[in-house]
Amino acid sequence: MTSPTTTPSFLQLTGRGTTALFLLFAVVHVALMIYGLPFYKVPVVSIGALAAVLVAGYLVTLPRMDPFPLRLTLVVIALTTLASCSVWDLPDRGWPGWATWIWGAVTFVLFLLTLRGRATWSWVGFLLMSALTIAWSVQVGRGAPAGIGFVIRSAALMVVVSLFALLLARTRTSIRRLQRTELASVRAQATATAALDEQNTRLDQLRAVATPALERILTATEITDDDRRDFTLVEAALRDQLRASDLATVQVAQAATRARSRGVDVSLLDDRAGADMPTVVRDRIETTLVEQLDAATSGRVVARLLPDGRESIATVLASDGRETTRVTIADDDGEQEP
Repeated sequence: MTSPTTTPSFLQLTGRGTTALFLLFAVVHVALMIYGLPFYKVPVVSIGALAAVLVAGYLVTLPRMDPFPLRLTLVVIALTTLASCSVWDLPDRGWPGWATWIWGAVTFVLFLLTLRGRATWSWVGFLLMSALTIAWSVQVGRGAPAGIGFVIRSAALMVVVSLFALLLARTRTSIRRLQRTELASVRAQATATAALDEQNTRLDQLRAVATPALERILTATEITDDDRRDFTLVEAALRDQLRASDLATVQVAQAATRARSRGVDVSLLDDRAGADMPTVVRDRIETTLVEQLDAATSGRVVARLLPDGRESIATVLASDGRETTRVTIADDDGEQEP
C-alpha cells in the first residue's frame, strides 16, 4: 500500500505495518460477523455492511498526502454511513451479542481518518452513525437512551482520538517550524561559507598578481621598461578585479594578461550588480572569453556582463580592425554568434 510518488502520513499510516493492521482488522471483523449470524434478521445486509467498512478501511490507509484528500474522505464517510444503516438488521429485543461489531468497526475507521487530518469529517461520520443508531433504537421500541448506550463508548474513543490528533497537529507544526529554522540556518551558514571561500580565492588571486610586482619595486635598484610593462599588466589585472570580479576568474585573468602582453586592449565590465547566474552559464562565459582572448593578436576584446533581467547574460566583442566577432551568451544553452 505504498507508492514512491506520494507523501506518507505524519504517523506513517501506510506501508507494511498498516497493511498488517488492516488485515488483522478484516480477519477479526469477519469472525465477529460470522459469530453474529444468529442475531441478524437478513444476514446478507450485514455482509454488505462489512464489505463497506472494509473498503472504507482500505481507502483510509492509502498512501496520500495529509490531510487526507477530501474526495476520498467523502467516500469513506458515505461507506461508513451506509454500513451504519445495517443496525436495522439487528434484533429488536435483547442484547445483539457479537452483532454489535458494526459500531466498533465504523469507529475504528473514523479513528484512522481523524489521524489522517480529517477530524471534523470523522465527527460528521460518527454523528451520522449515532443518529441512525438512536433512530433505529427508538423505532424498534428500545428507546433513545438505549441507542445512546450503544454508541457512548465509541464517543469516548472519538473524543480521546480527537484530542490526540489535535496534540499531534501542534507537535507536527512545531517540528516543521524547527525544520524550517534549521534549514534556514544551514542555508545561511552555507552562504557565509561560500562567501568566505570566494573572498579567500580573491585574496589569493590578488596576492598572486600584486606580490611579485611589489617585491620587484622594493628590491629593484632600477626599474626597467620591462618592469613598467609588467606593472601595467598588474594594474590592468587589479582594475579587472575591481570592475568585473565575476568575470575576472583565474583563467580569464591569465588569458587577459597574455592578450595584453601581445598588445590587445582588454576591457572587462560587470553591470549585473552581483545578481546570481547559473554555474553552467558562468562556465560557458569563462570558456568563451578565454577562447576569444587567446585568439586575439591585436585590436580589442570587450567582455560585459549585462544587467539582470535581460534575455542575454553576457556579450564578448573581439575586433582586430578588420573583422569583428560578437558572441552573445543567453541564460540557457543557446549561444549566438553573428
